Amino acid sequence: MGTLTNAALDALLAKGCACGGTKLLFDTYVDARFSLLAGEQYGALEWAYKGETFLDGVFEISCASCKAALFSSDMCPRCNAPGALATAMETPNTLPIPRACPRCASESLSYTAMLPARTVYEGKRAQKARPTAGMEDDGVHGCRIDCASCGVVAEVTATCPLCAAPGPLRARPD
Repeated sequence: MGTLTNAALDALLAKGCACGGTKLLFDTYVDARFSLLAGEQYGALEWAYKGETFLDGVFEISCASCKAALFSSDMCPRCNAPGALATAMETPNTLPIPRACPRCASESLSYTAMLPARTVYEGKRAQKARPTAGMEDDGVHGCRIDCASCGVVAEVTATCPLCAAPGPLRARPD
C-alpha cells in the first residue's frame, strides 16, 4: 500500500480544504498501456489501473481554489523508497521501446508504463485521469512489453521501474 490509505483519503475528503474549496486535484502515478507499431505509439493510451492502484500512486492532493497541499509525499509511489519521487519524476525511461518483438519480429506490441497523471475530484466520482507527461518524457517509466504472439517479452522486476531502488518490490494492490 502507498502512503495514502483509504481511511486517510476518507478523512481528507470529509474535512475538505480550509478555504471551503471542494474541487481537489490528485497527482498520481498510474499504469497505462500504449499500442506500438514499429516502435511508434498509435491510438490512445488505455489506463491499466483500478481504484486501489490509483490510490497507491497518489503523491499529492491539492485544492483547486487556493492551491493548498492537503496531502503530499516524496516517497516513490511504486516502492515507497523515501525521497525517491523526485528521481521518478526527473529520470528518463530505462525500458527501451522496441521497433519489433525480439522473438518473432512482430511490429505490433503493447507497452505498459507508469506515468504521472492528474485527476479532478469534486464531491462525486473523480474525472478520468489525464497524463501530465508524454510517452517520451522524463518521468514516464516502462514496466512491461507484451507481444500478442509471444506473450511477455520484457518486464522490469529486479528494480523499481520508477526510481531504480533495488528489489524486492512490495506487492501492488489488485
